[in-house]
Amino acid sequence: MTIPRSPGVTGFWALVRILSQYDQHQHETLIDLPEVAARLEQRIFVIAANLVDYNDKASKRLTYLETIVPHDRVKLRTSLFQLALPEKMEQKQPSRPQMIESSAEMLLRQSSSDEQNKINPARRNLPEVSSCVPSGKQMKSCCDDRISFLHESILHHIMSFMPARDVVRTSVLSPRWRPLWTSAPCLDINIDHFNMDRVKFNEFAESLFLCRGIDTLDILRLHSFAISAANFWIDHAINRKAKSIEFTEYKIWEPFYLNPGIIKFHSSYLRSLKLTNVILVTCIFHRLNHACPSLENLQLADSTLELPEISSRSLKTLEIIDCSVVKHLLIRTHKLVSLRFEGSRCRCTSKSILLTPSAVTLCDLSNAESIELSASVRQGAQCSSI
Repeated sequence: MTIPRSPGVTGFWALVRILSQYDQHQHETLIDLPEVAARLEQRIFVIAANLVDYNDKASKRLTYLETIVPHDRVKLRTSLFQLALPEKMEQKQPSRPQMIESSAEMLLRQSSSDEQNKINPARRNLPEVSSCVPSGKQMKSCCDDRISFLHESILHHIMSFMPARDVVRTSVLSPRWRPLWTSAPCLDINIDHFNMDRVKFNEFAESLFLCRGIDTLDILRLHSFAISAANFWIDHAINRKAKSIEFTEYKIWEPFYLNPGIIKFHSSYLRSLKLTNVILVTCIFHRLNHACPSLENLQLADSTLELPEISSRSLKTLEIIDCSVVKHLLIRTHKLVSLRFEGSRCRCTSKSILLTPSAVTLCDLSNAESIELSASVRQGAQCSSI
């Protein structure tokens, strides 16, 4: 089939229009838009049956992209803090004590627009923290502040329930809290907390990972929107021995491309991985199958799967929800205990036109205790077991 591949340029401008509705700094694209448009075109090209089908799918998808409005954008109140990125990110990194002293100031700036929640910004007058254990005098003068004298592991556990912005804000509570955020083992970074401002979100995340240094990171929850640097943030978490990673690309946007040249997925610590609205290619999943021997829980949702098989020897729970399976997929995981494969509930939306009717084969699931298969009946769709 010979098909003129033309939607790329039109798709590019459709993507530009989407971002222009959200970005306060339109000169900061933060993502390679022509590359995203090319991948969109390629997906349509691969699944189209003929020229008529190709033009129909391309037209519907581009119409959907061009008519997107940020109707679900959350209108947050003016933030208490404003974020500031260092003037030169490439400059020599400061020493650890200097980083702890200045990094909170770098990340958080008081906003004069919030009159009801003003705090004292005199960070430089805070005494130096010589020890995590409070002295007797400190205990007497701060007898009412019992939380600050809890063990560091307990304070870090408290932080694990807080968004990353609030974790950084704890540095102004007292000298005891001042350095704790730089070693918090759990990071929850969500663009919704930044009123969908992609530039501020990017600046915050870049600075946060820079200030953390080499501390171990157990859990990363990242909700992003069209920012290529998310590849580096995920890889950073893997290099810091993360046990659980959750990544979600904003669902109105095109699936996020997990770049195999950046994300290595080579870890003996990673146990749980949840990915939403991403593109998974063969080489990425080959590493998940063979280079993550501790991976037990895998959830893929609203994603594009361009891979031939899932054959992890350690996987116990697998969930594939509303994903586009581009190639015939073989699931062969002999330790699997629970499998959930759920097809798209909505078949008539403009976004769902790119879901493909490929076959899924289940093989060697002798240890499975729960298998849930649910999919809308479509011409060409198949599910078999061996």
